[in-house]
Amino acid sequence: MTLVFHFILGFTTSFLGTLTPSMLNMTAAKISLHKSKFDAIKFAIGVSIVVFLQAYVAILFTKFLRGNPDFVQSLQKIAMVIFALLSFYFYRQFKKDKAPTEAVKDKAGNSFVVGLLLSALNMFSIPFYCGVTTALDVAGWLQFSQQNILIFVVGSALGTFALLYMYANFAKVIQLKSKGLAKNLNLILSILTCVLAVITFIKIV
Repeated sequence: MTLVFHFILGFTTSFLGTLTPSMLNMTAAKISLHKSKFDAIKFAIGVSIVVFLQAYVAILFTKFLRGNPDFVQSLQKIAMVIFALLSFYFYRQFKKDKAPTEAVKDKAGNSFVVGLLLSALNMFSIPFYCGVTTALDVAGWLQFSQQNILIFVVGSALGTFALLYMYANFAKVIQLKSKGLAKNLNLILSILTCVLAVITFIKIV
């Protein structure tokens, strides 16, 4: 049951974290439209493999911090800062007038390799998973046995894959609705991460 819970944690946080239109998921939609759904799936697999590694690095970093005698307070401070930055980031995205599709250029070459490269270049991913795993650890939901860590990162990778597959599958609808969808989701995520930052700050003081 614990393993299932950790899988759900990884899957859910990853899915929600990549829900708003961004370079990766809009690229999946464009590959599906301009090449094929199969190519979009290959792209999603490439992205998910890198996410697996990024989530694993983040959770090891969080585990390392737990070795500090004052790890709870340290983790809370780190989580607060990360959630505040995430809130600001999503608010900035919400204020942008430009639709995400305009920022995404057509990608040539092997879709799987493109997925690997674009995901590796996404420096936002590791800080995100650090914030998530830190918050889950402080809440007492995340256990750091090797099995649980592995299941969590597998869930994270599959959550990302499921989200990208959804974008590829509903590419035409998402392309038409992306601007309004991006604004609404970014505002919601900005509010949620701001609330998490405030709650964490209250715990610290």
